[in-house]
Amino acid sequence: MNLKRIAKKVVILVLQCLLAVEVLICIGALPVLLKDLTFHFSDYFIAIKAMNLGLISYDQLTLDGKNPLFPVIFDRYIESMKILGLSILTACFIAFVITYLSFIFFRKKINVLKNLIELAEAVPDLMFILLLQLAVIMIYKKTGIKIATVVSIREKAFLLPVISLSVPISFYITKVFIHHIEEELEKQYIHLAKAKGLSFSYILNIHVLRNIAEGMFGSSKTIFWTMLSTLLVVDYLFNMNGLLRAMVTGPDPFVVGCILILIPFYLLYRTYEWISFDYRKDSK
Repeated sequence: MNLKRIAKKVVILVLQCLLAVEVLICIGALPVLLKDLTFHFSDYFIAIKAMNLGLISYDQLTLDGKNPLFPVIFDRYIESMKILGLSILTACFIAFVITYLSFIFFRKKINVLKNLIELAEAVPDLMFILLLQLAVIMIYKKTGIKIATVVSIREKAFLLPVISLSVPISFYITKVFIHHIEEELEKQYIHLAKAKGLSFSYILNIHVLRNIAEGMFGSSKTIFWTMLSTLLVVDYLFNMNGLLRAMVTGPDPFVVGCILILIPFYLLYRTYEWISFDYRKDSK
């Protein structure tokens, strides 16, 4: 029975992924449909057919109308995902450390931290990146010490792009951490634990952090898509040949890039939802 249910879920998941790919292809072909501000339905369906055949054959799609899309798009995808993945881990680490230390040592002044976060979030990401690049340049001029590569020319910039992606979103993650912890601290079992004489650090470490994990995972979608939008700005400002920069060059890289981004993360989230649902169902 379990195998039958798993097989059914896998089939549904595959069909959903195929449908998502077709929707992305239809979106990518829209410029053909709306060319010259008139509708070209026959050309539109021809473009959709050509895109499907191109995905199957791997040799008809182009990066810029001339050069083959594969396997270049995979190299750019891997590079972008490395930076994005490391940035997500760094942002979560920064947010966790700030939140944890604040609740352990400055619990009564947590509202001050909230106000500081609101102030930090008001700084645009673009301004933060430009100020970061300017600071590195000024330090190099004053001391001759090259902290990091500012622009990818001969050597690739890595440290500054990661900082540019992780620091701004870490403010949002910190705010979400604080919100979930405060909500959890208001629950009845926390008051019962305090009445039993358990220390706050024990309650925070053993109960609260474990119980807010699912809520934090639910916020990860917003975190991921926010960082993905910032990644395009980072690609241009640091002169990086990343996936997002390639996607704006034409319909073929746009569709393939969307597929490479959407499908793996869709599979991840759907799998987590199924496992989480089955776990909650079995625990009742």
